[in-house]
Amino acid sequence: MTQKSAKRFTITIILVILISSIGFFVLFPPKDRYHIDRHIPKEKQDTLIVNIVTLMGVKPRNTNYITRHEPQYRNFYIQQARNYYIYRYFIDEYEMHYFYMIRPARHPLGNRRAIGGKYLLGEDLELLNYQEVFVTQVLEEDYLREIADDLFIALIEGNIEEYLGNRLIIEWPDDRLKYDKEKQEWRYDVKDN
Repeated sequence: MTQKSAKRFTITIILVILISSIGFFVLFPPKDRYHIDRHIPKEKQDTLIVNIVTLMGVKPRNTNYITRHEPQYRNFYIQQARNYYIYRYFIDEYEMHYFYMIRPARHPLGNRRAIGGKYLLGEDLELLNYQEVFVTQVLEEDYLREIADDLFIALIEGNIEEYLGNRLIIEWPDDRLKYDKEKQEWRYDVKDN
């Protein structure tokens, strides 16, 4: 084989490998980097979502931020969790878990909103240092999915501030309502914490 034909053969092999690789990824795309299945085993996801809903969801009547965790209320949160789902999820190198969850909303203009937040995961799927960073306006579910990646990447990278002032997308935090990290709920009486 001459040097010229060897060079052509090498280029042909490289092109075949490149085209095959592209074709493989088109036919079998890699799992979404921010899909929960990539980070949390399927058999633990329901429990994790219920644990998040315990903090994020509607509390049972006559409970507060402490008593809402009592075991007799677990079924209440399990029922609510059926209407919530994690659309984006990521764990960074410091084991911080980030989520973008789409949930029901009680509003005359729509019935869905998204919440972005973060926490560390303890034993038995315990949520440590749980914090909701933003809550979107009530929007169409398709639009919540459309804006998810921009909001979620900004949340992970610590650049969410640029979106927080956009009242067409973000409802909370605002000038009055802030997230209380100690009580783990949105409140009007929060001092900077």
